[in-house]
Amino acid sequence: MLICNNRKGFTLIEVIVVAAIIAILAGILVPMIFKQIDESKISRAQADCKSISSAVIVFRKDVGKWPNYTNPTTAGITLLRGSEGAMPDLAAAGYDQTTVNDIENHLYSDDNTAYGTLWKGPYIAKIGQDPWGNAYIIDAKSFFVVDGLGKEVPTPVWVLSAGPDGKIDTPAPSEILVGDDIGIRIK
Repeated sequence: MLICNNRKGFTLIEVIVVAAIIAILAGILVPMIFKQIDESKISRAQADCKSISSAVIVFRKDVGKWPNYTNPTTAGITLLRGSEGAMPDLAAAGYDQTTVNDIENHLYSDDNTAYGTLWKGPYIAKIGQDPWGNAYIIDAKSFFVVDGLGKEVPTPVWVLSAGPDGKIDTPAPSEILVGDDIGIRIK
């Protein structure tokens, strides 16, 4: 009788060791990959806020007014928002949502004709949603705040993304960003 000891293959121990090594590598690499994805979303939101802010500043230079006018003489818009994405939760932050208008109505096209021949846009391409699916917002009411004597009060204005939690934490108006909000200060 002839016995053949020429078997080729892996033992159960070898397979378990290889599986353990793959599991350890996956456990190390997966969090690193997700961290990079989260950081890229934050970077994109910061870049979008900076682009919107720059467009608003150029708009202001050309037109001589902030983009919060509903007609040539009335600054009646209280909140500007991007036309894409869900409206972030603004309830706790104190934003006036009485008159909400799309940012694109002022920076992409002069649909409301409040600015006449001074408007030299478009100042920015269509504004998409932030990386978490929310609209960018600007507290337009803070562009022009006056005291009891009719004198303009310097008030901070931010282009904001609600960040990963989808909720605006930065109160209106505020000197600093709060929570996980991402933004660029315009004024």
